[in-house]
Amino acid sequence: MNNKVALITGGSKGIGFGIAEALLKDGFKVAITSRSQESADSAAKELNNNENLLALAADV
Repeated sequence: MNNKVALITGGSKGIGFGIAEALLKDGFKVAITSRSQESADSAAKELNNNENLLALAADV
């Protein structure tokens, strides 16, 4: 059972995207946010729509 979970704001590009990629490879369940759902979906596609990934629009 994997209890490692991370929420990454600004996870659709740059450092946030890189962190999401690394954590997914390390077995984390990851939620990324972006200001637009389109950007979040694009990042999810680049991350191979991993089953441990949730991509959401959120302006935080």
